[in-house]
Amino acid sequence: MLSSLRRFASEHPALAVAIVAVLAMGVFSSAMALAAPPGEPISPIEQELVDAVNAEREKHGLHPLIVNYSLMEAAYKHTDHMADIKQICHNGCGDGTVGERIAATGYKWITYGENVAYGQPTVEVVMNAWMNSPGHRANILGEQYTDIGVGHIARGGHYWTQVFGAPVPPPEYVTVTPPAGHGRPCELAGDLDYDGVVTRTDVDMIRNLFMVTEADDDWNPAYDMVEDGIINVYDIYEIANHLGDSCG
Repeated sequence: MLSSLRRFASEHPALAVAIVAVLAMGVFSSAMALAAPPGEPISPIEQELVDAVNAEREKHGLHPLIVNYSLMEAAYKHTDHMADIKQICHNGCGDGTVGERIAATGYKWITYGENVAYGQPTVEVVMNAWMNSPGHRANILGEQYTDIGVGHIARGGHYWTQVFGAPVPPPEYVTVTPPAGHGRPCELAGDLDYDGVVTRTDVDMIRNLFMVTEADDDWNPAYDMVEDGIINVYDIYEIANHLGDSCG
């Protein structure tokens, strides 16, 4: 790896200087929050899962569920936790109860539900499993719910989460929905902000988590581009190799 870095520096001196400058600007800055910012479109597989839920609800004459960013956060974090501990669970597995996880996002709920699964490789297969399980089916077809958040992580297998909710009515709480034209431009290595191109912003996102490890609360494997358990100069080197890549 070090020899590769030296070769990269000799072949691309200007870019190597830029990487060093990025490090110098903020190696010791505090790590930023990893929750997706409001307005970030959901991924294609997440949208496929939401669409599958609403297709089942339409068959039964039920209103469609609205994607809510707070519930997306709860679903993602729990899915990530299950992948970390290598088990599926609702409560008592180290990240609180379902209600506590939802409340921690700021979502004020009247009622909620959660489906989880492991192993199913596609949306079609996991939805078939849930629809053939009375408890999971009841959540998917629950008339009491208005909002949904979903999560999927493929790490040591496929982990899935659906979080359903009905919020305290406005003005105490307003449901936040995704923008029109949902869907990321593409799945692109190094495009950490999902805007369809690898830019200095993506480098800065890794720089802001410099030296975060798997043991830290802010750990996110998406930022560990060389998969060595620590976000370091090798990850910056790796993303630098993708600068300028785009979906176009």
